[in-house]
Amino acid sequence: MKKIGTLIQVIIGLSIVIFILYKLDINEVVSSLSKTNPLFFIMAYISYLCVNLVLATRLRYLLSRIGYRIKFSTVVFSHMGGMIVGDITPGRSGYFLTPSILKKKAGTRVTDGMACIFAPQAIEFILKVGGAIAAIYYISRLSSIGKDLLASAWLGIIFLLVVGIVMLVISWHKESVTFKFFQRLPFFNKFAENLSSFKERSIQIKGSINAILILYMIGWIFSGLQWYYLGKALGIQLPFFAFFLLHPLITILMFVPVSPAGFGVMEIGVIGVFGLFGISYATGFAFAVLVRLSILLVDMIGLKTVVAASKGMGMQYIER
Repeated sequence: MKKIGTLIQVIIGLSIVIFILYKLDINEVVSSLSKTNPLFFIMAYISYLCVNLVLATRLRYLLSRIGYRIKFSTVVFSHMGGMIVGDITPGRSGYFLTPSILKKKAGTRVTDGMACIFAPQAIEFILKVGGAIAAIYYISRLSSIGKDLLASAWLGIIFLLVVGIVMLVISWHKESVTFKFFQRLPFFNKFAENLSSFKERSIQIKGSINAILILYMIGWIFSGLQWYYLGKALGIQLPFFAFFLLHPLITILMFVPVSPAGFGVMEIGVIGVFGLFGISYATGFAFAVLVRLSILLVDMIGLKTVVAASKGMGMQYIER
């Protein structure tokens, strides 16, 4: 049943992309991609790599707060393993397999690793919502936003805000209130029996919220740079500040669980939003392609780690 659901989500994503290509001039898309400046693309690659190093730094720091001393390289490769799985799962939920990978590589308890990821991810969702609202205000001052596009943006914003709040409640609220939520969530129901341990560790890192916020902002700057350099690679003349705000607004669509990592949904978002700045639909789609490509090329660093973690002790987690 699970495989059928995954297949349906893949079909939905492919159908959306095929529909987009049907409506666009494919030759124009290919022409835009062929003019990609390799130097700026490399700069975008490095920027996204820095995003992941910041996220790995956050994870290692939080693990240290609950008593673990793990090599930075081990945390980096475990994090990258989770990222590559996230790239092919609805709502990027596959990233939450990172604690299982850490268990295989460093011997950490899965619930401890989850505690260091779950609440920080919730905070990240809420901050991303704030960035998306700022982006809508920014765009509305420059051009008129279509009602359909605005409605879609607000649906994504509300969805992510609700998810973020629920995740924080699960992490930091009374156990009796959160047990049923936790038991029903994909990837997390197998940890329900260890909810007390999870919540204890989550509350333990609650005092690190300032560090979480600072590292998120640093990561957001690098994410903005990634998009800025990809824009430069295609000759898109928008300032860094525009890409800095557009990133959270559009990447919210990656968390819509209708296709793997919002495949197709994010592409429509890029085309629609970039069109408001007078950027052709073909160039907007080409930008979305480069975003996906740069992400995959960096996240592929974790592929070997995922394969290794899927053997032996880690198999029971990766396959669930």
